[in-house]
Amino acid sequence: MSSNTSIVADNANYGSSLRPMIDNDIEIKSAAIIDPQILEQEEEEEEPMGRGDKEAAVPLISDSSDAQVWDAYDAVLSKAGISFKLFLVVLCSGIGLLSDTLEIMSISFAKNDISKHLGLSRQEESTLAGVLFAGMLVGGLFWGRAADIYGRRRVLLISLSLNGTCAAASAITDTFWAFLLARFFSGIGVGGSLPIIFSYVSEWVPRRLKGGAISVVATCWVVGSILAAGLAWAILPYNIGANGFWAAWRIYLLVCSLPSFIAVFLYGFLAESPAFLIQKGRHLAAISALRSLSSNSNNLDQELGHLKRLLEDKIQPTSSQTFTCWSIVKEFVWGVVELFSPELWLTTVILICVILPVHFGYYGFMLWFPEYIRNTAHSGTVVPPDEVYKDSLYVSLASLPGNIISVFLTDVVGPKPILCVSQILSAGSVFLLWQFNSPEQTIILTCVFNAVTAPIFNMVDFLIPALYPASSRGTAFGFHCSLIRVIMIAATWMFSLFIDSSPTFPILITAFLMLSSALVSLFVPNVRAVGH
Repeated sequence: MSSNTSIVADNANYGSSLRPMIDNDIEIKSAAIIDPQILEQEEEEEEPMGRGDKEAAVPLISDSSDAQVWDAYDAVLSKAGISFKLFLVVLCSGIGLLSDTLEIMSISFAKNDISKHLGLSRQEESTLAGVLFAGMLVGGLFWGRAADIYGRRRVLLISLSLNGTCAAASAITDTFWAFLLARFFSGIGVGGSLPIIFSYVSEWVPRRLKGGAISVVATCWVVGSILAAGLAWAILPYNIGANGFWAAWRIYLLVCSLPSFIAVFLYGFLAESPAFLIQKGRHLAAISALRSLSSNSNNLDQELGHLKRLLEDKIQPTSSQTFTCWSIVKEFVWGVVELFSPELWLTTVILICVILPVHFGYYGFMLWFPEYIRNTAHSGTVVPPDEVYKDSLYVSLASLPGNIISVFLTDVVGPKPILCVSQILSAGSVFLLWQFNSPEQTIILTCVFNAVTAPIFNMVDFLIPALYPASSRGTAFGFHCSLIRVIMIAATWMFSLFIDSSPTFPILITAFLMLSSALVSLFVPNVRAVGH
């Protein structure tokens, strides 16, 4: 297999394998401006989760059955351009991703204070971050598949609500096990929203803008890291309520949970993904959702009329099917199996070999970065906590240039060159980090490492939605995210064994993994703009 292998994105023929549910009892006037409340009511009446007798059908539109449909779909999005609705989609998704980042990063800053307040042993303290990743593993698989069956927006609302509620609950618990339980369910929420956010955004954006839009949303991860470090610097060093219930770490965790509720509120004004609605045969709802992109200066009637005519030609008879608990379980299992179908198995394996080494090296090192700075590698000098937060803030800020490059270059040169170059530069920067041992040099070179690594994650966020069909996009993203959680748990445990004594092993293993991932990246399929 050569490096210029070209696989048409979204070109897998699934036939009748996904058995999506539809309901034809609800009609929405396609000529009306979309009212999100009406669309939400239509969604709730059509596909209640886990309820009995439903009509089911083979996919009315698959990504390979009619490229004309997706060309017409893209023509609507292209004509709409950068509309207020698209801005709201990107804004909501960015805030949702930011809230997930805060949830993940906040524990690394607050765990020392939590450990002291709850009287935790060293072993119990080490589980604080791991339990969140365990929840994310479960949530990624479950919610990713649920988004392909029941809808992106609905699952986002549920998962973000779960994340915010349980994160806030963890701030007011007073026992170790209650705290772990709250963080586990918070992790389930985070694991659901992470894979779906990028799928949702990619289905609202025209092909020519897709890379830039996804990179803009991915930049909010960096914003979340900056905010987590900034809030830790502003709140945790101060002796707030040290002798009472409301210690500084409780206030910190409560503040970090707020963006989840803001995202839920904003998603209430948005419609379901039109691409998902088309996949489910809900054509009138899809046309209505797309019509919301229209404005006084940008009439979409001609493009929508053409798309509607194409969709009308694709209507197929439905058959009755009863959904039981067992059939729902089979749907989730079958969704993962399909990722290894003859059409997709090679793409799945290549992405696994690219994604896992990068995340093992990066997160194993960076999640333990506060301890690394506190011990200052070889110097033995103890750094005050507020200095740790400040240094972490600098490292997070260093990611911004890489994200800006991704925003402007992804749609110009494509994701593969950016991915490979970033991986090689990351490996080189880690080797340089090994050569220095002063605190100042360590901070500077770690900032460089973070800057050149940032485009890698943006390209991964772009490639997964691009290389999988819309009918299994959420499942694929959730599957890869769940594997990432497994590797992150392993990396956190392994790096913790060496970080107190010597950083040599973590640095060397990170550099090796980055280089091996760069080699495999040469075989990543080229993305051609077909389908959504």
